[in-house]
Amino acid sequence: LLVVTPFSVASEPVTKDVKERVLEKMNKIITTYAYVPGVDFSKWPQMIGAEKDALDKADTQEAFQDAVNKALSTFGLTHISMQTPDQSKARLEGATVGLGVSIHRQEDGLLVIRVVPKSAAEEAKLKPGDLLTEADGKPVHDPIDLQGKEGQAVVLTVKGPDSKVRTVKVTRRKFSTIRPEQLEWVGKDTAIIHVYTFDLSYDADRVESLMKQAAKAKNLIVDLRDNPGGVVMNVQHFLGLLLPPSTPIGTFINKRLVDRYIKEEHGNPDDLKAIGAWSDSKVRSSMSDLPVYKGHVAVAVNGFSGSGAEIAAAALKENLAAPVIGTKSAGAVLVALMVPLPEGYTLLYPITDYVTGKGLRLEGNGVTPDVVAEDPKIPLPGTKDEVIDKAVASLSQGAKKVGAN
Repeated sequence: LLVVTPFSVASEPVTKDVKERVLEKMNKIITTYAYVPGVDFSKWPQMIGAEKDALDKADTQEAFQDAVNKALSTFGLTHISMQTPDQSKARLEGATVGLGVSIHRQEDGLLVIRVVPKSAAEEAKLKPGDLLTEADGKPVHDPIDLQGKEGQAVVLTVKGPDSKVRTVKVTRRKFSTIRPEQLEWVGKDTAIIHVYTFDLSYDADRVESLMKQAAKAKNLIVDLRDNPGGVVMNVQHFLGLLLPPSTPIGTFINKRLVDRYIKEEHGNPDDLKAIGAWSDSKVRSSMSDLPVYKGHVAVAVNGFSGSGAEIAAAALKENLAAPVIGTKSAGAVLVALMVPLPEGYTLLYPITDYVTGKGLRLEGNGVTPDVVAEDPKIPLPGTKDEVIDKAVASLSQGAKKVGAN
């Protein structure tokens, strides 16, 4: 599955001076402040040095980013990457420039699986199920084939679900990348709350409003598929609607805590489970003015459920015995900071590891489903969803009530 919202510029240039200043700042941050137990960040200069040829040849922001992130990937960690100025701006603004579609690669084009509300694509009457075969007379096979600048029009050749072919002119413009949380019902007894992110666009008020509606449901499916995570406080807020107030859900393990453990307990600094159990500083669910949900809970995840979504899924599994349905989550759970670099670039780097309340390190391991189920291969609206079907079946068999261990 490939779901994208194309950025406006495919190949902005980058100068040697900018590259040098960005790398100099990155070197200081990574070697001084990055931390994950057992990882030697002092090796960064050698790692980036191995990409010298690619860095020297990189004449666009994207090529520069590719070379840098290839070097960062040698750490074997998640939550360490560099973002281009366009990407950094889009995250902060919750908007970008493009057509406003989410797509799925097909052999004969790009299949539209979602149209962003109020986007240029919606105005041009593109619909889920439309197949984009050409852009300005040239075949399209990759998201980059749809990229262009704000105000720039493109003529698309579109094959509809009825096999009729039409041409559509779309003028690229800014559109919101925010996907609001949603609630839907499966019959009268089961509700599904879809939470697409815990990042800056997470809407606490909207989530609370949806949970008020869900309160009457006997069963609740928490759909965290494709949720890449985000801000820890938002995860804690969400869990505060499902778990008793201040329920301990895990432990952040930073350098200070590890040093304390070594000094006070003379323990093994690599034994994260023991450090988590020893620590008196726990991550907890937030206090909420709403009553805690009282029904049965199941959780849906997939390989794109990462970071905060994995923290939430593991917390519900461990504290509510909520069955997890889907495929193994991303295993991308490090606490990281997003910091500015010169010329609008940003760096995401880790400062803390995490273990669940029962001592599971999620980084590199992920949340293993209790019931394996695959996402729809082509997730068009109305497509049969095995994950939801199996979640409903699991709940009907008697998921344990809130508060059970």
